Amino acid sequence: MPRSTKGRIIPVAPIDRLIRKAGAGRVSDKGAETLAKILEEIGETIAKRAFDLTKHTGRKTITDKDIELAYKQWKPPL
Repeated sequence: MPRSTKGRIIPVAPIDRLIRKAGAGRVSDKGAETLAKILEEIGETIAKRAFDLTKHTGRKTITDKDIELAYKQWKPPL
């Protein structure tokens, strides 16, 4: 049965493949949906920070460097 998007931006199928690539043999629908939701929240947080960095420098275009810097500022310590 195909998985629905249920208002998500990131489709569940690629998330399922990502989890399997990490070594999981089986993935529940709820597990893949939950990871998709979490990744969207993290992505939105990083995108907002990148936008703030872009605005601060007087530019309108978010570049890869803005995303990388925003990620480094967000990234939790290991």
